[in-house]
This record gives sequence, C-alpha cells and structure tokens, in this order.
Amino acid sequence: MKRLMLPVLILILFAGQAAAAPAVDQERLQQVKRDTTLFSKILGEVLKQSFDNPFALSAEPQGTYLEDYGISISFLLRINRGSIRGIYGETRYRSNTPDSNLSKQEKLKLVKRITSRTLVDYGGTIRGLKDGERISVCAHVEDRSEWDTGNRMSVIVISGTRKEIVNLSQADLSDEDLLRQLNILEY
Repeated sequence: MKRLMLPVLILILFAGQAAAAPAVDQERLQQVKRDTTLFSKILGEVLKQSFDNPFALSAEPQGTYLEDYGISISFLLRINRGSIRGIYGETRYRSNTPDSNLSKQEKLKLVKRITSRTLVDYGGTIRGLKDGERISVCAHVEDRSEWDTGNRMSVIVISGTRKEIVNLSQADLSDEDLLRQLNILEY
C-alpha cells in the first residue's frame, strides 16, 4: 500500500503544478504576431528606400516575441556590396546610389537614424504588448569591403519599452534627440 501511495502523490503534485501554470493568451499572441509582421514589413521598405542597392537587404526583417521581454526584430544589411555572384556569373550594380559615397561610419549612423525613427513612428502600433515590455530592433550590418573579419560585422540594437516609444511618438523630437532617448547598443 505504501508503494502505491508514493506514485499517486507524485502524480497529484505534478497535476497540480500543471494546472497552476498560467495559460498563454493565444489571441494576444496572434495580435502581437500580426502587428510585428506588419512593423517588420514597414521597416524593410524604409531600409530598401534608404539603401537602394538590391543586394543590400538579404531578407525581410523578422520579429520574435519573447515572453516577459517583448519583441525583437532583426535584419541583415550588407553595405558596400556592388556585385553578387550567381550561377550565370557576376551581376554588378551601379555605384552611383545615394548611399554609395558614404563612409562606413556614416552608413552606420544612417542605419541608427532610420531604425530609431521607424521604431518611434510605427512601434507603438504593436498591440498586445504590456507597457513595460520592450520593442528592440537589431541591425546586423556587414561591410563587404572590410578585409578584417573581426570588423566586417557591426551590430546595432535600438530598444525601448512600449510606453517609452508611445511617449516619444507624441513628442516632436529631432533624430539626434530621439537617439539620446532610446537605448542604443553598438558593437
């Protein structure tokens, strides 16, 4: 009888813990997914307009919801990429684009300005997030002309809480003021 009681008590204990776990609000998650997808498309279009080399943005920005954190949207942007090799040879792109005369540091500043402005202008439209949850945009910027592999990739993370972003969207701030208000990590 004692041997039978132990497995029954363990089963009851685990069943109680499973029932006590909070249920995931699927409707809220679907709303966050739809809004994140829309924001990612907007960010992708803004990047394509600013870096009009067709090889610059290798894929559309992708977003991920992280429970108790918020969302993180990331993309890979290849700067200084004037050609791409394919099965039919090398395709060269014209080098007289608006961003072609900028240095690497100027292009990184442009990426920060574009992503922060897009985050503030459209980030507040992501419904389903709590005010304290964050919205982060992570830009992986690859400089194809850099020979040192350690310096080839730069990462820029711009983030803020949903409440901060909504408040910043209601203020009339310059790009420089906006960058001072948001959390920015560059490495």
